[in-house]
Amino acid sequence: MTRRTRETSERTLAAALPALLCVSTLYLLSFLARTILAPLLPAVRAELGLGHAASGELYLLLGSGIALGLLSNSLAASLLDHRRAAVLSAVSTGAALLWAAASGGMESFRCALFAVGLGAGLYLPSGVAIVTATVRAPDWGKALALHELAPNLSFALAPLLAEAMLHWLSWRVGLAVLGVLEILAGLFFLAGRLGVGLRGSAPRPGVLRGLMREPAFWAVVCAFGLAVSASFGTYSMSTLYMVDRGIPRPQANGFLSLARLAALFAALGAGWVTDRLGPTATLRAYFLGMGAALASLGLAPTAVLPWLLVCEAVCSVFFFPACVAALSRAFPGELRSLTLSLAVPLGLALGLGGVPVALGAFGDAGVFGLGFVLLGGLVCCGLLLPRRLRPRLARSDERG
Repeated sequence: MTRRTRETSERTLAAALPALLCVSTLYLLSFLARTILAPLLPAVRAELGLGHAASGELYLLLGSGIALGLLSNSLAASLLDHRRAAVLSAVSTGAALLWAAASGGMESFRCALFAVGLGAGLYLPSGVAIVTATVRAPDWGKALALHELAPNLSFALAPLLAEAMLHWLSWRVGLAVLGVLEILAGLFFLAGRLGVGLRGSAPRPGVLRGLMREPAFWAVVCAFGLAVSASFGTYSMSTLYMVDRGIPRPQANGFLSLARLAALFAALGAGWVTDRLGPTATLRAYFLGMGAALASLGLAPTAVLPWLLVCEAVCSVFFFPACVAALSRAFPGELRSLTLSLAVPLGLALGLGGVPVALGAFGDAGVFGLGFVLLGGLVCCGLLLPRRLRPRLARSDERG
């Protein structure tokens, strides 16, 4: 790491709070770009005449773009630095949103969604690298939980913004406004000094072979795949699921927003729990709770769905701080962003693509709830993964 990185990593959470808020704002806008489609999906489906599975395929394009963006981050962060990579993410995502808003046909809209994912995918490894370089190691769990407030806030805001778009403007104008905000936020971040000189590792063949031989790396890959499938995949189809169960769309989006507001408050506690109990125990609790919540979502009567959505959303916030804290302890600083850029794409491609398509197929077959039950059982398999991380964490703690 550079000398500047060593200096900034000694800062306490309180001293680094303004910087963390700046990074988190960039993350919030990046996440809004990818989550806004879910609450708009019933209106988009009605306008374009799409079925459940075809609607889910839009997320396959979005998820594929995010996966490619994540894979590209290590190269971008090594050629530029993490600050410029984050700026590139914001500006390119904003431009892609403007493209989606101006699309005149379905093919152009599909390409624009892929570009939105590509731009948004560039952000995460650089954002995490900036956060862990700004805050001292004992505060990583809390700092990452604060950073994780951004996606949880976007989950809560997206349904409200979508309803405002559909009531006052149109979804196209709303996407254009969001795109302009993305570009302005990127230019503002470029004027700052966060992440200056903080470069990622280039994806050299020797480095890649070393990562491929690490059991901890593959545990992280599987963990992200399950977590993204559970959280993002479920979120993307929740509005359609509730509408199919007889809940009006505005009310369904309201329930979705309420659930994510509850998760927003729980996110701060997730950081405290991670630092207190450790990443391994926190991950076990997450997989068990999330699996049970998803299975219940598929089996429960309609009147209970809003409460189960709250449970699912609250469980979801415990994953990211715990998993990234585990990853940060298991791998040296110069490999963290590369590990994230390789481990997360598979999870995002599955959770934002394969799972919505699969859930949509169950919906078309008239057994929407069964899809959630099976997904809950799959997530419970994640209980086997923390054991793969523990030996690597122990060696990391001994060195640290």
